[in-house]
Amino acid sequence: MTEPDLPPELQAGPNDHTTLVDVLDHYREAGFVGQFEPLSGPAIRCAGCGVTSPATAFSMHSVRRLEGASDPDDMVAAVAIVCPRCGTRGTIVLGFGPAADDQDTDVLAALRDRRHDTALPADAAPGESASS
Repeated sequence: MTEPDLPPELQAGPNDHTTLVDVLDHYREAGFVGQFEPLSGPAIRCAGCGVTSPATAFSMHSVRRLEGASDPDDMVAAVAIVCPRCGTRGTIVLGFGPAADDQDTDVLAALRDRRHDTALPADAAPGESASS
């Protein structure tokens, strides 16, 4: 049995060349300029006000998953969230999938899903399109 002839863009594997830096830049341009740190608990520390709050107190407005084309274990999610204490809008980068640590997995699972609010695209960074 022979392999089917594939178009050149499909022969090389995944072709989404969007980088984490690209995604974070798009969120920053949309006003999500703050930074957050995942902690056990699950909790998140806001770099803006320095307060640590339970991850369940944070609203997730958008998430963009990225996977390494050469290494599927490079699975990260860039998430646009808002601090419940000071209102800082920013991003947090969390691992997901089988290689992710428990802390990141717990934080991602605990975030309140507010992606339906149309503040940002639900599953893409602002400015991204399906053809990216």
